[in-house]
Amino acid sequence: MILLSEVKVYAHRGASGYALENTWTAFLKACEFGVGIELDVQITKDGVVVVYHDNNLRRLTGVNASIETLAYEEIKDLRVGRIWMRNFQSHQMPLAYEVFQWAKKKKIPLNVELKESFAKNPKGPQILAAMLEGMDDIHLSSFNSQLLKEMKKLMPSTEMAWIIKKNVQVAHIKEMDWVDSIHLHKRILDKSLWAEIQKLNKKVRLYGVLGSESLMNRLDPQMVGVITNYPDRVKRKIASPLIMG
Repeated sequence: MILLSEVKVYAHRGASGYALENTWTAFLKACEFGVGIELDVQITKDGVVVVYHDNNLRRLTGVNASIETLAYEEIKDLRVGRIWMRNFQSHQMPLAYEVFQWAKKKKIPLNVELKESFAKNPKGPQILAAMLEGMDDIHLSSFNSQLLKEMKKLMPSTEMAWIIKKNVQVAHIKEMDWVDSIHLHKRILDKSLWAEIQKLNKKVRLYGVLGSESLMNRLDPQMVGVITNYPDRVKRKIASPLIMG
């Protein structure tokens, strides 16, 4: 049996159901909801850490280039936005350090997802570890398990969460002593996969959740967090009394 109130909610890329992903507007909205924040970090060619999801800038800036190939001076004035969005507003790409310090001051839990630019920058892990020194209530996540291994060496007391894909051999996680928890999308969660995950006895966070799914009524004690574009909806859902595991 699990108390829903024990499940921590994280706003996916900020409250991205209500504001443009990974922008200050999305982060401030998440803060209004009183939840944690999941955000994506990239590193530029000259070692500046920014908050942005895609490896390529084209989708939100119109510039067809990968972040790790450009210096910060080349991207700092780019306007981020989607011209097809109603009430279009452009945003500036946030500096990760500023977001980290703001979250620390506000005591906002963070799920920091490392993107592939960190695997391509030899100094990337060290730069990020230095920036996160002294931060409370954070965990790092990535699809790249080897990148998490490198971060674990630098930050041994920090939780490392491996984001798994469909058809991953879950049993191999037993050999990855640097992996503390597992993140997965709700669409790949089935009974057989969940049975394998339960054997590992590791914490789990589910993403892609809207708040209305039937699985929200039967969460397992291993499920410690939910990552969602609509944190207000999920927060209302978890205000319910009890959930049977």
